[in-house]
Amino acid sequence: MNLDNQNELTQALQRVGAEEARIGPTLAGSMLRKIGPSRLFAAVYRHLGPMIDPWLHKKTGGRIGSRLYGFTALLLCTTGAKSGKPRTSPLIYARDGDDFLVVGTNFGTKNHPAWTANLRAQPRAAIEVGQERLQVEAEQLDDAGFAQHWPKFSSIYPGYDAYLKRLTDRTPRMFRLRPVGVEPG
Repeated sequence: MNLDNQNELTQALQRVGAEEARIGPTLAGSMLRKIGPSRLFAAVYRHLGPMIDPWLHKKTGGRIGSRLYGFTALLLCTTGAKSGKPRTSPLIYARDGDDFLVVGTNFGTKNHPAWTANLRAQPRAAIEVGQERLQVEAEQLDDAGFAQHWPKFSSIYPGYDAYLKRLTDRTPRMFRLRPVGVEPG
């Protein structure tokens, strides 16, 4: 990466950090923390969230979703492992330095979410965080990385612990998304 691209990426990550600093507790977030762990909410949101959250993100320039929910959230843009088509998934994320961490609990249901298979097949992806669109390289974390970073997700959204308890035959896939550039926009 040349110096101009590195500077552009550094500035984009600083803007993301400034937007993250504006995220705080909200009434909607408090409600989600209470009802989110339930199986009923998971069943409904698994179908509605992937439609509503990207729409809300696009309509508000990425500002309202995180501030409304009180969680750090991004849109992960992958290439379908089977279809080869673009796929967008709204996800809560945690940070590790400049990197973004995402975890595929699929609300504690039987299967891994499709976006995790997409990243395994094609680790090059993009994320939209606020108004920033970044190119990322994904790396699936091993068991030690999962154990190290899981508490970050629990502290952002305690519903993750309920999802983990439902999973008796699999460990969720957790990925590190390392920013490698800024998407032209």
